Amino acid sequence: MKRHFMRFLNAERRQVAIFAICITLAVVGGMFLCQFLSGKMLRENAQGTSSQWVSLAVARYPDVLSLLSDASPSVQTRHFLDDASQVGDIYRLRIWDATGRLVFKSERTAFADMPANGKRVAEALVSGSIFDDVHAGSPPRNEPFYVESFIPVKKNGAVVGVFEIYLDQTDDEILYKKSLFLTEIIIGALVLLAGGIPGYGLYRQMLKLRDSRAETLFLSENDSLTGLPNRNRLNDAAKRALALSRRTKRRVAALMIDLDRFKDINNDFGQAAGDKVLKAAAKRLRSSIPEEDIVARFGGDEFVVLQIGMHQPNGASSLADRLTRVLAEPYLIDGSELACRASIGIALSSQDEEDLDALVACADAALFKAKASGRNSVSFFEPGMDAKIRERRDIEAGIRRALAADLFQLAYQPLYSFHDGRLLGFEALLRWPEGWPPQSPVEFIPVAEESGLINSIGVWALETACRTAANWAHPLMVAVNLSPVQFRDGNIVSIVKRALESSGLHPERLELEVTESLWIHDSDSVINQLRRLRGLGVSIALDDFGTGYSSLAYLWKFPFNTVKIDQSFVRGMENEPKAAAIVHTITSLGKVLDLTITAEGVETPEQARILKEAGCDQAQGFLFGRPLPALAATALANSERIVAIPEVALC
Repeated sequence: MKRHFMRFLNAERRQVAIFAICITLAVVGGMFLCQFLSGKMLRENAQGTSSQWVSLAVARYPDVLSLLSDASPSVQTRHFLDDASQVGDIYRLRIWDATGRLVFKSERTAFADMPANGKRVAEALVSGSIFDDVHAGSPPRNEPFYVESFIPVKKNGAVVGVFEIYLDQTDDEILYKKSLFLTEIIIGALVLLAGGIPGYGLYRQMLKLRDSRAETLFLSENDSLTGLPNRNRLNDAAKRALALSRRTKRRVAALMIDLDRFKDINNDFGQAAGDKVLKAAAKRLRSSIPEEDIVARFGGDEFVVLQIGMHQPNGASSLADRLTRVLAEPYLIDGSELACRASIGIALSSQDEEDLDALVACADAALFKAKASGRNSVSFFEPGMDAKIRERRDIEAGIRRALAADLFQLAYQPLYSFHDGRLLGFEALLRWPEGWPPQSPVEFIPVAEESGLINSIGVWALETACRTAANWAHPLMVAVNLSPVQFRDGNIVSIVKRALESSGLHPERLELEVTESLWIHDSDSVINQLRRLRGLGVSIALDDFGTGYSSLAYLWKFPFNTVKIDQSFVRGMENEPKAAAIVHTITSLGKVLDLTITAEGVETPEQARILKEAGCDQAQGFLFGRPLPALAATALANSERIVAIPEVALC
């Protein structure tokens, strides 16, 4: 038998057999290697996750260490520890003190009588090293695959306790098995040489995935610029704080903080300097409040501090005074000392307060009063302060109803030429629904801008004005106002194009009016959108000239068609020489830059005379005609004779 076997293995067959054995050994070795790597990576991943969780827990809730010295942590810390094993991959948590005594445990399952691994606890306490044990469990007592980690906690170089963490690795193990099956196929084809590469790549992928998860979790709860908690995390903390307040009968104080004149820093020194100021302010706030209090960034230059467990209102008043002093200190940014003080509004929770939004709204109302008092001041919320908030909410609700029911109206104010008295067109003006309690555009348009509803209103107004003008017998122009908010999304060009196409109005008959406040946000994007609008063939008018931001700079950067003199200068011309001088300067500037100059708010013949002598091209105002309903404007536009400007205005 042996002789027959040896004959079978002669020559090439023997080499094939040896090669096959080598391949088999290599494949088997690779398989064992993959299993080893799988266990090692799972162990390291679990160790890293557990260690990172313990580090974050101790950093975020330092008083968790009080458990190790027979002291009681804060309610917030206790709540955090109780919840630790209820969500995520951690399903069992035990904390041991330096003597090996169990001081805390938290279980997701009902099996709270799991035997303790005293040997591992003792080894971790003595050596100060991390130990991990990989197990295949049996539900419901344990997860199908889990890692038991023993993380020692040190204080001043000495081990003061051990966190025992049971981490569910079932999903990760399945992922590894699926991935390593592919790896084993590759090993079978390329033997050992190609076996390590996929395993290493997978290991790197898992590390990136872990880092990505940690970063996603952090960004979901914290502000990306300052690192402070964001609204979401503040809401969660506020629920617990208000619940504690109802039990202890101690009111929670909400401090709304706004950095005074922060926009000036952005405008004068740039956004990068503004970001550095925000970071520095956040650091000062974080270091100036007790650990049990919470500070969060609410967006822009606004921060909110929740003060918990203090006697009010003295506690909030003392904290506010301390914060105003800290924030008033100069900021050293890129070699320059920048001054940026703060105003604070304070609201105290009621005995049955449950809503953070209502509390913050009251603090915001108090902040409004503080800023109105001269800035760098502190104001407590008082009954009646929220009247403006309620009024704003009523206006916003009215805007939504008017949009839903298509009840807004446009009035059309005539625009006349100073040269020959011809009717040139109309400016479309938004009006509150007829029959409702009256609201001035000065009151409801800012609310529409703050709530974002101005975008829907703007689309409606633009399409309505274009349809109305398209039905006029004479090719008169129609002017439509655009809000700066409509430029933020970057789609204003497509909106205008759609309105022109759907109405059939020729682009040359449409004039779009913008104000100088448009330049506050992202001027490069604004100029790009204005140039694209000009490319459609429409005219661009700069409204309320002289009252906004960097007027001459943007007249130079963007070639407007028309500049409109603000009515405040027109009203002052008759009695104030400086106002008349400004009007003459603007008209002279218009001639040099080849701009059409329009005066708005002309109400008296004397104003019309001064404007005409100054060289103003066209005008609108009560002297020439009040805003008209759409039907009346159409009738005027279709009239045979289009010379209706009063003779006194032409003399």
